Amino acid sequence: MVMTHSRPAAAPALPRHVFWLLCSRAARSVAQGVLAVDFALYLRSLHWSGSEIGSVLAVGLVFGVTLTIATSMASDKYGRKDFLIAYDTIYVIACLAAIASTNTLVLATAAVVGSFGRGASGSAGPFSSLEQAWMTQGLSASEWTRALRLNATVGFLGMAVGAALGTLPDLFAARFVAGSSSFIIVFAVASIAGLFSLMFIALARDQHLLQIEAVPVAVERKLRTTENRNLAKLGLVNFLQGTGIGLTGPLVSYWFAIRFHVGSSRISLLMCAGFILAALSSQIAGRFTSRYGLMNVVVTFRLAALAMLLGLPMAPSFPVAMAFFLLHNTLNRATNGPRSAITAGLVRNQRRGFAGMISKVSRQVPRSFGPAIAGYAFDNGFLVAPFVIGALFQAGYLLLYQKHFRDQVPVRNARAVVSSA
Repeated sequence: MVMTHSRPAAAPALPRHVFWLLCSRAARSVAQGVLAVDFALYLRSLHWSGSEIGSVLAVGLVFGVTLTIATSMASDKYGRKDFLIAYDTIYVIACLAAIASTNTLVLATAAVVGSFGRGASGSAGPFSSLEQAWMTQGLSASEWTRALRLNATVGFLGMAVGAALGTLPDLFAARFVAGSSSFIIVFAVASIAGLFSLMFIALARDQHLLQIEAVPVAVERKLRTTENRNLAKLGLVNFLQGTGIGLTGPLVSYWFAIRFHVGSSRISLLMCAGFILAALSSQIAGRFTSRYGLMNVVVTFRLAALAMLLGLPMAPSFPVAMAFFLLHNTLNRATNGPRSAITAGLVRNQRRGFAGMISKVSRQVPRSFGPAIAGYAFDNGFLVAPFVIGALFQAGYLLLYQKHFRDQVPVRNARAVVSSA
């Protein structure tokens, strides 16, 4: 008698447009990674103050919110591809402008329109909601969960590569040019990576119009009521999260520089390690979600990350602070995929651009004030307070997030609702 052993069925291949979007994410995240490490340090080498750096980052966040509002709902009607092509094109132009000039107005404008220094893990800046809506086109709940987890992982790995390239200014300062001129190489790297991202977006196919299903008016009204209620709750909790992130995230490389007097090489390697660990934890979190559920993983990981955030500013030395930072980022970023999957399940595909807009704007508006406040606090010797206040806001976010969405069931697609009506 011949014994056979069955193997678990392999996950079906994701559509081709997901592949190209993942490639674009990888290239874009390299560009963002190198600037997340070095942009604030570059401005510091040009003798910008922490308040000035924080203000530019804050204006960039406000600009991003404006673009998100202007384009997200339009993308639900007209598709997403053209908007992402425009974003990557503008990003490359902004990098080239930063190479060409150190003029304050030129650099500030480039930073604002290019979202420099924010480290968005490879997402398309103000168009990230469009990117995720495009990626989930035509996918089931299990497929979009896997796609979004891969998207987060690819972004972290690309950010790690970019962060490692953040050591280039120190190498150039030692061998070729010193001072602020040594940072020009990072904008060259970012512009090349941006061109690759643009090419991959051009190769992806947007079938947005094929995903829209007509439903009876009564069913549509019922669906929209449920979706809008979910989005209102999401906007509330994201407001708290955005406030906390704004106070603790964008100026972390600047904080390390003034707290422990370390240069771009050490900071870049620190961030590189953080992104690598985040990529690994993102995949590990995916395994946990299949066993324990999306929400349980989000709550557990982010609670642990919150404890690490509180420990970071209290650290007595750079190695200890580095450990807290790595653990905080690893645990926090591991939840990006699960949280994106929860958000995607709140609405149907034809409204995911709108849902992404609500999610992003409610998070970015309060986040835009954070860098300016944190920069002012750091310049005046308050190196702990922004972290403590930010942690309190994030604790409130986590409490309400699990309260509102723990029992949330993804909105069924229109065809299923019609058949059951």
